[in-house]
Amino acid sequence: MKAKLILSIFICLSFINPGICKEKKKYLFTLKDLIERAIRFNPEINESKMEVYIAKSYLSKVKAFYYPQIKIEAVAGPVSDADEPIVRRVGRTNIWKIHDPYNGGYGIFGRLDFNIVQPLFTFGKLYNSKQAAFYGLRAKRYEVLKKKVEIAFRIKQLYYALAISKEGVGVAEDTDSFFLDTKKIIRKLLKMKSENVTESDLYKVDAYRAIALKSKAEAERGMKVAYFALKSLIGLSPEEEFDIVKVDLSINKEELKDLSYYINQALANRPDYRQLKEAIEAKRFEVKAAISEKYPTFFAAIKGSVAGAPGREKFDNKYIPDEFNHAYAGIVFGMEWEFDFGIKNAKIDEKRAEFRRLEFMKKNAELNIPIQIADLYHQLIELKKEAEFYRKAAISARKWVVSALQEFDMGIGTAENLLFGIEKYGQNQGKYLEALYKYHITMAQLKAAIGTW
Repeated sequence: MKAKLILSIFICLSFINPGICKEKKKYLFTLKDLIERAIRFNPEINESKMEVYIAKSYLSKVKAFYYPQIKIEAVAGPVSDADEPIVRRVGRTNIWKIHDPYNGGYGIFGRLDFNIVQPLFTFGKLYNSKQAAFYGLRAKRYEVLKKKVEIAFRIKQLYYALAISKEGVGVAEDTDSFFLDTKKIIRKLLKMKSENVTESDLYKVDAYRAIALKSKAEAERGMKVAYFALKSLIGLSPEEEFDIVKVDLSINKEELKDLSYYINQALANRPDYRQLKEAIEAKRFEVKAAISEKYPTFFAAIKGSVAGAPGREKFDNKYIPDEFNHAYAGIVFGMEWEFDFGIKNAKIDEKRAEFRRLEFMKKNAELNIPIQIADLYHQLIELKKEAEFYRKAAISARKWVVSALQEFDMGIGTAENLLFGIEKYGQNQGKYLEALYKYHITMAQLKAAIGTW
């Protein structure tokens, strides 16, 4: 009866909220999978891609100035009707008068004017502007790559936090199992009236065990935080879950290359450094384009106009233009030259200052990048040694615990020796995992510093 009631309630709740019965999807991801998903999902990447699109559009606009620019203007409106004007002599005098052509009516007129201008020689205005836009586009593309490297590093931080936290939970549980075994042995020896144990030894176990329980709780908290952050970054919905593929986190699988290799890779591939180099080239051509503005622009143009007014007679006269009935076109050559009193020179100085600032930034990067790489490189060497020391210490401590446990079980060991050994085992394992995490994060930093992931 109780089972039927529970089933009925569940069916009812499922009907009201179908999400209750919906089974959550679960994925299994490698580190590479997580990075690829985060890069696809992250809005910062799309934002940088829009910057590339804007730069590409600007380059297209600059290239378009090489082609003719066409301006067309069409107008229509009312106009008074008129006959062709007639020049008549006034009487027998030498005075000539134009007969008023207005015939008293009103009509409409239409007119189309066009102007086609083709630049011929600009003293480098177009070329320098095009090159500046071209290198600006390349700089924006490196911004996208820089964002990808940053996101990959962020994912690695969370990935290794999750993986190491899982290992930490296992270590805490392993350490706790030794304390539980110790408790069982103490109770057994107390029943046997053994002289090498007392009731207070049980309290000692609880006192030592608190550290293992605290470590387990911290590891579980770190695991949950890293999991939630990863889930958000890769764009999984609340109905979706994931787990990471278990990997070998030991550090002997990847050998470090020479320091010079990493420095050369950084100077060759690092996105922010390459972006800076492209930005310098863009600014160099901006300076040249600003200088070109001081010189004239030579051009060829085709100018023409067509107009018609049905109510007005056409007036053919080479010296008096008819604004309402005509059709003409012709080619001209010209020059456009703008003068000012210091505006262009100030713009040139501004561009030169920006160019020099970028050059100093590049020199500063060339000084600091090798220092950063060397620092990370030597940190890795030290962390590798540290992790190896604590790994060996943890192995020795475990042997100590197993041996002490056997001796204590036989009634010839002491609780203090066993508890101290378990404590040292937990501490060494914790230090080993901490060094392991630092090593992997520092390696991720090194890879990000040379522009890879």
